[in-house]
Amino acid sequence: MLKGITHWSYNNKVKLAEFIYLTILSVIIPLSVGLQIFDHFSFTLSYIFLNLLQIPVILLFYRWVLPKTLFNKRIWLFFAALPIYFVIYELNARLAYFIATQLPIIPRQYQENLLSAQPFKWTGRLIQNIDYTLLILLSSIGVVFIRELFKRQHIVDELRSDKLQLELEQLKSQVQPHFFFNTLNNLYSLSLQGSPKTSVTIANLSAIMRYVLYEAREEKVLLAKEIAFLHSYIDLERIRHSDENLIQFGVQGNPNGILIEPLIFLPLIENCFKHSLAYKIPGNQVQIMMTIDEDEITLQTANLVVMKSEQVTMQGGIGLQNVRKRLELLYPGHHQLSVVEENGQFIITVNIHLTTQ
Repeated sequence: MLKGITHWSYNNKVKLAEFIYLTILSVIIPLSVGLQIFDHFSFTLSYIFLNLLQIPVILLFYRWVLPKTLFNKRIWLFFAALPIYFVIYELNARLAYFIATQLPIIPRQYQENLLSAQPFKWTGRLIQNIDYTLLILLSSIGVVFIRELFKRQHIVDELRSDKLQLELEQLKSQVQPHFFFNTLNNLYSLSLQGSPKTSVTIANLSAIMRYVLYEAREEKVLLAKEIAFLHSYIDLERIRHSDENLIQFGVQGNPNGILIEPLIFLPLIENCFKHSLAYKIPGNQVQIMMTIDEDEITLQTANLVVMKSEQVTMQGGIGLQNVRKRLELLYPGHHQLSVVEENGQFIITVNIHLTTQ
């Protein structure tokens, strides 16, 4: 539950703190005191009722007096306003006594006890306990401190969120130039060859560009749409090669209803084409497999190691760095990314845990 509260909005946290404060002050403490000093539980309930009638003047103190004076660095005004507030508090207490003596639900004996304090006459004697009044004032200051703490945390969270969003937008904008550059290169190669597939490629490219320029601007997209986009992109790459089995792309599991950040896997697939298929090596093949579970998405890419210098590029290249940074920002502590060389292949595996959504 506490973990859930940490993700509450600033206003909800303030309301919760206020509710707890007023409940303790107006219900819990009077209940505890009443059970000790009264023989009848009805008297205790009447005492709680009187304290509930004091809530408006308490709210006046910590919602208006404190923010305007003490927490606005006007300490002199705070001490100057205290006598006035004591008078207002006393008048409110007398009004509460008057209301209680007029209600038939309040026991008659308790009403007589209230009338003995002569709440309708100003005799120069306070009917409120000064120690309890000071307790209310001090506790109100504590609540305002908590509210200010929530406010400052709220400001910090907003700044952090804005910074995070800016970083993500910058990272996403890095993906698009690489994508368009590689795709236009594919189209250029086909046009030079006079391939009949050029027109189909242009149509596919148009659909892909629409996705990248419009739908990919959303914070999250349906995984099914992202998979369709990856299929289209891989089909464009397949057109450049005569061997249809050169690129294998498979999806296991049901993507329906799952949301994912757009274009997060694209740099990994681009790396496969850039660092492997660019070299005409017999037996060369790119394998891409996505596995979807209820709470996890796994993408694994495998391509042939063409040269040792590729290891440096794959470990620290722009594409992989982009994916790594976006995963750290979007899924902190809820993802794994591994890059290994095994049996002459580079294998990249990304696991995203969906329980954070």
